[in-house]
Amino acid sequence: MNIEIHRADPQLRRMTLVVLASAMLAAILLMAWFHRWLDRSTVSMPAERFMLEMHRMIGITSTASSLCVLLLAGYAARLGRRVIEARRWPLHGSRVVLDMRIRSGDAAVAFGRMLNIIAVVLVVLAIAFGVLGWRLVGTG
Repeated sequence: MNIEIHRADPQLRRMTLVVLASAMLAAILLMAWFHRWLDRSTVSMPAERFMLEMHRMIGITSTASSLCVLLLAGYAARLGRRVIEARRWPLHGSRVVLDMRIRSGDAAVAFGRMLNIIAVVLVVLAIAFGVLGWRLVGTG
């Protein structure tokens, strides 16, 4: 049995590591800033005002998260459609981070359908995050 392999792109792998490391650093800095804000706010604000501010911040974060999840859902749906049309995964001409076994025919179509199901689940989650965000911002 001959297994076809789609070779990884070393430049894409390095770039992915740089982007992920930068995102982790930004997340750590944001958490440190939030922790400092939280320490100062608990001392300086009345409890009611603090709760309103927390609702507002969580609501804004939830709304922003819903937009990110919605973008991811759109990408998964588009990719799933392209995989089903091409009947191949990974797609021709795509760059991958790791060496991947090529799926073709029915195996690729099944993978494309799975991506479409994931896209639907992500849309539902995005709507839920968005509703939660708007409700929390509205109470603030």
